[in-house]
Amino acid sequence: MDGPGTITWEEFLENAKRFLVVSNKISDGWELRGNKHIPGEAYLFRRTKSFESSDSAMRDDKSTDNDEELHVKFQEDPHEACSTIETPFITEHHILWSMNFGVPVFYFNRWKSDFPGINPMSVNEAQTDSKLNYMELSQAIHPIIGTPFLQLHPCLSQDLLQSMPMSKNKLVSWLSCVASAAINLQIHPEYYKLTY
Repeated sequence: MDGPGTITWEEFLENAKRFLVVSNKISDGWELRGNKHIPGEAYLFRRTKSFESSDSAMRDDKSTDNDEELHVKFQEDPHEACSTIETPFITEHHILWSMNFGVPVFYFNRWKSDFPGINPMSVNEAQTDSKLNYMELSQAIHPIIGTPFLQLHPCLSQDLLQSMPMSKNKLVSWLSCVASAAINLQIHPEYYKLTY
């Protein structure tokens, strides 16, 4: 697809290459994967690992006074087992180019695990646990690697791209709007320099 609010495969690749130069400079971890010689067969990729604290008691609603005493004991005695557990999360972000829409498309997955593919986050969990602000989130088969991913639907991306005709890197302009508003992904300010 070609026209206002779209980018060509060549523009996507050029914008991605400039994006990667900045990523490498600031050690942000993005890379280009796939076959860039075939339209739509390459994508930007980044994997991160984080830990979130949670109460180790993981109590159900049947909390007792004894449970409260145990919790206080954990806080008072530094030699006792820690009362919080660090839960590992692996997150992958993929930015693809849609041949049908002529726009970038954001795919991501998050696993409650030390390893990708184990205990994936559902659409419901992504919208509630991650406090996503984007209702057009669905599960879709990743068009390049063929596994289920969460996808931000590209239907509004054309309007978004059309509203930034002066941008020198439409991929960054689009990502800065979509990522922070939809999935709470913060974009390093260094990327913005590519847009002017």
